[in-house]
Amino acid sequence: LAPTIPQTRRAMAVDYVIHGIVAAVSGVLVLFGSGVFIIQMQHPDDKNAAWLPKLIVLLGLFLTCAMVLMLPFDASMSQSCESDPECGVVGMIAQVWYAGFISVAVVAFVLIPLAYFWYETDDEDGIVTRAATTVCWSIVFCFVFVAILLALYFTMGVVDLPIIVMAPYATETTSWFVDPALARPLFKDVAAVPAFSATQSIRTSLVIYVLALLSFIGWCLMTVFAGIGMVALPMDLFIAFRDRPRPIDLKQFAERKLQLKKRCEELLAIGRQEKDAFKAKPNAFRERRFTLKYKKMVLDLEEEMTLLNICYKRNEINPLIPWIQLFGGFVSTVLTISWWIQLILEIFLDGIAGPYLSDVFTNLSAAFPLFGIVAYGVFAFYILICVVKGSIKFAGRFFLISMHPLKINGTMMNSLLFNVGLLLMCSISCTQLCTTAFAGFTHSSAISQLFVSQIQYLRGLSFFYSVQIPVFYSLLFCIGWIQFLWSLTILCCCPKKQHESIQEAMNDLRRDRG
Repeated sequence: LAPTIPQTRRAMAVDYVIHGIVAAVSGVLVLFGSGVFIIQMQHPDDKNAAWLPKLIVLLGLFLTCAMVLMLPFDASMSQSCESDPECGVVGMIAQVWYAGFISVAVVAFVLIPLAYFWYETDDEDGIVTRAATTVCWSIVFCFVFVAILLALYFTMGVVDLPIIVMAPYATETTSWFVDPALARPLFKDVAAVPAFSATQSIRTSLVIYVLALLSFIGWCLMTVFAGIGMVALPMDLFIAFRDRPRPIDLKQFAERKLQLKKRCEELLAIGRQEKDAFKAKPNAFRERRFTLKYKKMVLDLEEEMTLLNICYKRNEINPLIPWIQLFGGFVSTVLTISWWIQLILEIFLDGIAGPYLSDVFTNLSAAFPLFGIVAYGVFAFYILICVVKGSIKFAGRFFLISMHPLKINGTMMNSLLFNVGLLLMCSISCTQLCTTAFAGFTHSSAISQLFVSQIQYLRGLSFFYSVQIPVFYSLLFCIGWIQFLWSLTILCCCPKKQHESIQEAMNDLRRDRG
């Protein structure tokens, strides 16, 4: 016998209690993990300082994880409501999503710029001067963002929803369409009703448009950075294992240290000459590009010096780290290949070859909700890790954005703020990616209905979210394959050790100076 509605609701109440417990445990773990991450990554100079940036970084990390992990909760709770038409969980979850989107926008475009400008002000200035400078720059940043948002909203904040219009019903056989109390007509009568396609234009809400704009910005960033990072991350882990620290004697240490000293002196000389040259003949673009290259050279020399000290001081060589990097290389390779297979099956083949990972997540969630959340989280957070990795590789190769690498016990708070802001902006697009790629796992969720019913048909953005032409997914694949072929060519045809790459960068810097 089929369960009655009261029995179904009692079972749903038990599910809600379990989901609530899992959500609470997940939230505590995320908050604890975010705090540990900040402590482990912070630079010694920021150990007992920069409390405002640290608090905002903690909030940003928690919000990023919450946006990504909320999807399986949404899917599970919404699917349990399918048998009860009076269940209001879907609407409640939609409101939670709206609150999350607004929080992401506020943190990414208000709090993080505020903390970033505060951190960049001179510590020797008074608190009033620092606060005034921070507030002024933050107001300018927010004004620009709000102006662009409102201009786009009032000009293109319309959903062009495709609909099917049926002709008026005049005959007796088609009167059921007007009065459902009458007997249903035969199929041939229904099929005979004339119909044509049309477009219904509806003004969307400002909250939905903020979500759409954040999603679009996140997709633009994620397409480039994740495409690079999904290949660069496993490649760099394998290269790190290959070039792992090996013990050297005093003579080798002295020779390589002398070479490093010469390169540092030359780098200082180049910096002084370029500073004078830019004062005499200003060129903003060339100066910024040179500064970014110069910063990368400094970071490379610092890394080589650290590695040299580890090689000389044999007791500082941890034999486990290279093997952990090798294991991470294999794991990241499996995750990258699995993601590509899933996108091919679900996006490009429209799911005709099977759901693949969606079934895995569904079966794990059926056993215990936390299992499915963990499995889904591994794949979702891998995309965000690849975004950070890709941004570092992109900045170090094209010198169009500032480089903000993450180092254990060596990351300044401005770099943490930059990367957390990047993760926040990509969290919505990552959620949308997972909603589409794992459609069998996330069907009937409130967020999937939101993405499909409104964002997909927004005027000006519908081309990028088109089902017929998956623009972002195609670009993600193209960038990933370009990065793979480039890395494979460099690795096989012209492998270089770190000091050789640094020397080549020095030569490139000399050419720029000339």
